[in-house]
Amino acid sequence: MDESFIRLAASIEAGERVLADWDAVSDGLCDAEGWPLDDRYGLRQQQRDADMWAQFTPYLTEGTALIVPAEEVLPLLDEGQRLQRHWDYRVRTLWKALAGGQRVHDEWLTAENALVPGHPRTGEVRARALIERNAEGWHYALTWNENAGALVEIARAAEPLAGPVLQTFRSLRAGAALARSPQTGPSASAPASSPAPSTRAAPDRRGGRGR
Repeated sequence: MDESFIRLAASIEAGERVLADWDAVSDGLCDAEGWPLDDRYGLRQQQRDADMWAQFTPYLTEGTALIVPAEEVLPLLDEGQRLQRHWDYRVRTLWKALAGGQRVHDEWLTAENALVPGHPRTGEVRARALIERNAEGWHYALTWNENAGALVEIARAAEPLAGPVLQTFRSLRAGAALARSPQTGPSASAPASSPAPSTRAAPDRRGGRGR
């Protein structure tokens, strides 16, 4: 399998570990009715959001080059397999996740660019903006992680195809990467920052209360 899909599979696995870690601690930080006991819940949630966003961020620029050829090769694959694994639906869902994630990134970048270097409150404002970005991006990062496996599955299903067909698949992916406009991806990476405490009630891993 192409190295890009190996990296994608590793990223999905890392995202699943983030979710598993969250599940392992979240119940212990809630009362019997599922409400947070104290600020530890919010702090742990912020870490979860940041970790999941970190897995998602590279695909704001790399995702298009993976999705476009998957769409192109889908008609060549077994229809029963496509229906059973919901590949068409999952690919459409990935486009929505990328669009939402890009919007969140752009909003954060606008706030980041408005910061005044050296201002006494710049660090505080930056930390809060990062927390908000990760929180707003949680749904899109989770949606990407839950559906990106379809791209790996489609790539594997395409491997037995005849040489010229598979070459077309790979060429389409390369063309999609070259055709990407620089404006479609992040123009700056998020600066490192320690999350600040939050008292907002937090949802569970699948986006329940609070968002």
